[in-house]
Amino acid sequence: MSMITFSRMCESIENVTPTRKKQILSSTLSSLSTADRTTMVRILSLEYDNNNIGEKKAIKWLASMFNVFEDEIVEEAEKWLDLGEGMLEFLNSKRTDSTITLQGFLDLLELDCSKINSLAFENIESAIMDMSTLEVKWFIRYWLRTPRNGVNTSTVEKAMSALYDTDVSVYSKSNSLSSMIMYLDNGKEPPAHVHGSYIKPMLAKPYKSKLPDRYIIDTKYDGNRYQIHKFNDVIIFNRKGKIVTDQYPDIVSIVSKFETEKFVIDCEIYPIDEHGNPEAHQKLGTRVHSKDKQKAISECPVRLVVFDCMSYLGNSQLNEIYDIRLEIMKKFVPEEYQAMMFTHNNIEAAYNVAINGGFEGIMIKDLDAVYESKRTSSLLKYKPPRIELDVVITSGKHGSGKRAGFIATYGVSVIGDNGFVEVGSVGTGITETEMDRLSVSLKRNVDSYADGTYHVLPRTVLEITCDAVTRNQDGTYGLRFPRIVRIRDDKYPADCNTIDDIREYCSNI
Repeated sequence: MSMITFSRMCESIENVTPTRKKQILSSTLSSLSTADRTTMVRILSLEYDNNNIGEKKAIKWLASMFNVFEDEIVEEAEKWLDLGEGMLEFLNSKRTDSTITLQGFLDLLELDCSKINSLAFENIESAIMDMSTLEVKWFIRYWLRTPRNGVNTSTVEKAMSALYDTDVSVYSKSNSLSSMIMYLDNGKEPPAHVHGSYIKPMLAKPYKSKLPDRYIIDTKYDGNRYQIHKFNDVIIFNRKGKIVTDQYPDIVSIVSKFETEKFVIDCEIYPIDEHGNPEAHQKLGTRVHSKDKQKAISECPVRLVVFDCMSYLGNSQLNEIYDIRLEIMKKFVPEEYQAMMFTHNNIEAAYNVAINGGFEGIMIKDLDAVYESKRTSSLLKYKPPRIELDVVITSGKHGSGKRAGFIATYGVSVIGDNGFVEVGSVGTGITETEMDRLSVSLKRNVDSYADGTYHVLPRTVLEITCDAVTRNQDGTYGLRFPRIVRIRDDKYPADCNTIDDIREYCSNI
């Protein structure tokens, strides 16, 4: 498949109904080889590496490539509210189609665009000069990971289900969409679970008022979520699906002694003091970022708590209800490493016990729910009544006094209808060490600088709290008494809250 064919397909589905999108995608996929089919699914579902590009940097690159002023490109982008569409209008429509293959397109998307004076710039410039205007449009959209054609992971999943006449979602818990192609094309069933293959986690929604028919309450720990696989060896994945086994040799030693040889467990690791009491989450940074692992173990002791079993004796448990998964977990996880579960269903009483014990809150779990690899009301979190948000840093300013050497105030954004929307700023809640780390990290991702403000690429996620979200007269948003809870190294910008969440909080004032 060529890039121009892919671009024409994207153009054809941009403004059609979801049903028609699925039909076109399914038909196109059916005509491709296994290799091209895999590549196309990777692109459509955004399963390619982070390329460190943002819209402002992309404009700078394009202006340099075409030897024009940045404002010329910005003007067109603003007319169409989209850089890809803007470039389509900006360029000469007589440009000929390129000979770039679909794999070549994917290779371009995965180039690291951190620096303009780089081989990546040269390669992309050379490719763009050979592209037609339509190819440029769709390259830019996928380059920025904003295709704007109504195609997302769910759409691709439905198209694949239609093509293979099977419910692909059954296997997507433990397989990427692209990795399933090889199996399905050969008439084989994708593995329900492969040891060492990360399983997408089940994520919680905030508890409001509705409870499951049957549920159990356990403690919400102020730690990091991990997934541990044991199959002769032990592998520890963080919430992003990255292997972090070397950060926790003490946990590896503990899990190695569990009597069962084959399992996958869902768990939390949180820091403790010398008495075994929970410490502030920030202390875990010692483990995550220290190069001296033995020193990190002594400076930051941790505790393992297991609350779910995803696989047992080589058999997936994802489609078993939680009641059954819980019983299986208790068979091989020693009681001292099991999450503290309450013997009653009194929400307020359990919450008070958890808070008084120094923990973050409680979790409410539906005993009749299977393991869903998505955010679901089968798993509810109950925490202090302040508003909690996952946001991404999009700007920063230097502090004053003791903070003068750091970027100490952070403009934070949520996922908007068209990109990220800044909703306020925050500057309290983190240590000087964390501030130093953030300063270094943010300066690596500066997109522009003006009037004392660094505008940065949306890379760093924060968990924050605030008393309220406000809407200003000019339509912008603000945060009342915001505070940083933690730096979320375990989350991607795509995991942040949305502008719809912000609107809902405003409507409740």
